[in-house]
Amino acid sequence: MCDLLHQFSAMGSIVRSPRRRDHDDDDEIALTVQSTRALVEVVVPFLDAHLPPSHKRQQYEAWRAQLVEHWELRANRVRPCTVDAMRAPAPGVAVSRSRCAWMC
Repeated sequence: MCDLLHQFSAMGSIVRSPRRRDHDDDDEIALTVQSTRALVEVVVPFLDAHLPPSHKRQQYEAWRAQLVEHWELRANRVRPCTVDAMRAPAPGVAVSRSRCAWMC
């Protein structure tokens, strides 16, 4: 399943680990995604649509709330400037990204 999801989404990487104890049924395989953008734009919509009501769904919803809060408030990414004056600077006036970030 992880291999198919990895091929379908073209994101993340597959991590394969041997079984931890001899009596465990199978080896462990995980699809890891470190890109916050990929998590927000691909993984969250997929799980919202396909994860059935369950205890795992409740765990996912708590994780999703933390992820979305991080994405909206703390993620280091380029955001559109919200100051009207910064959107259309006066002709011949250069506005640096750092000044825009400071004013926004």
